[in-house]
Amino acid sequence: MGQWSRKDHPEPFIDLVAPEQAQGARKALYDELEKARGKGRVSNLFRAYGAFPELGMANFRRLMVLLKQGALSVKFKEAVMTALAEINRCDYCVSFHATALKNAGASEEEVQAALRFDPGGIGLSAKEQALFEYSLKANGDPHGITPDDIAALRRHGVSDGEIVEALETVNTGNAFNLINGALNVGPDDFLGGYLKERAESWATAK
Repeated sequence: MGQWSRKDHPEPFIDLVAPEQAQGARKALYDELEKARGKGRVSNLFRAYGAFPELGMANFRRLMVLLKQGALSVKFKEAVMTALAEINRCDYCVSFHATALKNAGASEEEVQAALRFDPGGIGLSAKEQALFEYSLKANGDPHGITPDDIAALRRHGVSDGEIVEALETVNTGNAFNLINGALNVGPDDFLGGYLKERAESWATAK
């Protein structure tokens, strides 16, 4: 299935090999995903990465470091990636990261706050609210970041490591948006169609 917002192209642009058909390095990648996420939860993004499984494995392990290590909450990271998916109009990533945001404890109202870029409505700490705003500014204009922006973070006690962690969250979200968008990779069946109507509204707005 292609992206919901691209009804003129209903299929992905490359072959997303099913888990039961995977072999060799691709199967090893899928096995790693199922070990971490559960049986049958091989996401379409990583089925696309299966065309270059060694790169897919490196990216999945990098994602696991970002989500499972570091000082910032998973809720913060998924809120940032949900907001980026909205900015980039990647319906796969809106559905995936908004679902992950709910799984990290966000209410429906907090998910909607992330989609409208409102850090105060997401239920984050003051530190993570400041980092959310910084992350979206860095995404829009990284060369526009000034010492004043860093000083504002310092007033909330943000460390160097937390700044890098936030920026890597932006980097990861944008990279996955690009892969899914450029290859027309549609949302996973196991997401249950969450926020499908939002993506379909983008198509009518074109």
